Amino acid sequence: MTSLKLNFNHPEKVFNKNIYDVLFNYDYFTEVHYGGGSSGKSHGVIQKVVLKALNKWKYPRRILWLRKVQSTIKDSLFEDVKDCLINFGVWDMCLWNKTDNKVKLPNGAIFLFKGLDNPEKIKSIKGISDIVMEEASEFTLNDYTQLTLRLRERKHLNKQI
Repeated sequence: MTSLKLNFNHPEKVFNKNIYDVLFNYDYFTEVHYGGGSSGKSHGVIQKVVLKALNKWKYPRRILWLRKVQSTIKDSLFEDVKDCLINFGVWDMCLWNKTDNKVKLPNGAIFLFKGLDNPEKIKSIKGISDIVMEEASEFTLNDYTQLTLRLRERKHLNKQI
């Protein structure tokens, strides 16, 4: 595993205020960010989760990035996460498996990108530490309930959805 040290000379210019205030707060199992279009929700959440994944943990994070429909991931969520990794200067150290839509970060953390259009496919994924539900209003209560069951890996601390 590669050791990384990110340095932000002016973090207040990198992170929007709403995210900056909770950037390293992992106290809540469920964290909801809301606001209007172009309010920075998605961008800020992606930054927070990428930083969390890059932090030093006893066990590397396994983060499930979700949209309700699989076909919408590549041109939206995946590109936004990739842009964040590029901006943080770590994309060139990542391994991207295009077939599985998976990214392995230099510290061993894994990003999995999935759609929940077939919830049965999610049930087989093991060892998840965190879940990001992009456009959460598209998901149902049953989707959320099933996803919380995927976060039962005991070795991971500070699990969040």
